[in-house]
Amino acid sequence: MGTIVELDERGAIRLPDDVVAALLPRTRFVVERQGMTLILHPVEQSFEASAPPAERSAAVREWAALDRPAAPALSNEALSREHMYD
Repeated sequence: MGTIVELDERGAIRLPDDVVAALLPRTRFVVERQGMTLILHPVEQSFEASAPPAERSAAVREWAALDRPAAPALSNEALSREHMYD
């Protein structure tokens, strides 16, 4: 028989530690409803959410070092408060 869980007053379900032991903290799920049955499917996490801090900072440094196409500079008039919303 499966584990019995219950909704609290706010509608939250708390799962026992042994049920979620193999999952990483802050894992996100899509909830699929089939009648009265709820099925949880893990959402694939982005690189930003799953990579260690050292890898994320290395990726940001690589991105910052990429060559960018030349863009025209904005004039002082374009940056003035009076013209900001034109």
